[in-house]
Amino acid sequence: MISPPRELPIFPLGLVLFPQMVLPLQIFEDRYKSMLRDCLEADSRFGVSLIKEGAEVGEPAVPHLVGTIARIRRVTPLEGDRYNLLVLGERRFRIREITQWKPYEKAWVTHPVDIQGDPPISTNEIEDIRRKGEAYIRTLLGLQGGWSYRVDSPTDPVELSYFIASVVRGEPLEQQAVLEALSARERLRLLLPKIEAGVNDNVAEMQERFLMKGVRLN
Repeated sequence: MISPPRELPIFPLGLVLFPQMVLPLQIFEDRYKSMLRDCLEADSRFGVSLIKEGAEVGEPAVPHLVGTIARIRRVTPLEGDRYNLLVLGERRFRIREITQWKPYEKAWVTHPVDIQGDPPISTNEIEDIRRKGEAYIRTLLGLQGGWSYRVDSPTDPVELSYFIASVVRGEPLEQQAVLEALSARERLRLLLPKIEAGVNDNVAEMQERFLMKGVRLN
């Protein structure tokens, strides 16, 4: 099921935003300052889409058709007429038609409904995925010099798939494929090998760092 179309400002970027993901941005180009003003006067939302052709700065870039709505949660003015934004990813969209290229892009978009997939993901599968995802996050924290005994992750399959997608490191095109997956099951199928390999890679990197400092991990 797809929702009725709506017109949405589009911000093409060199990264992928996922639902539930927090993203800091800096606005300095006139076109995006104009977009920011218009968004704040409306519902504080715009679309973030990975660039398919072009660059973040300069002429309008061609975006991938599937992106994520970003809701502005905080705006901080900076010197030089720049702004720091903190946005939260809400839901996916699909571009149906670009309606404006300048001063900033706008498009008619629809919102595909997220589904769990077939067959439904069992409770045991969810718990296994949560354990693996939480282990991955703990190793990421370890690389940053931190540690956490408990990592809370969602139990809903769709929310869990986006939660893991937002923390797993990867190339933008790989992340775009995850965002475009048709179901939570398909999304998790793409992510599980990455978190399993990521845990081993992160532990190996931590061991190397400690050994270089003369500390041995048993």
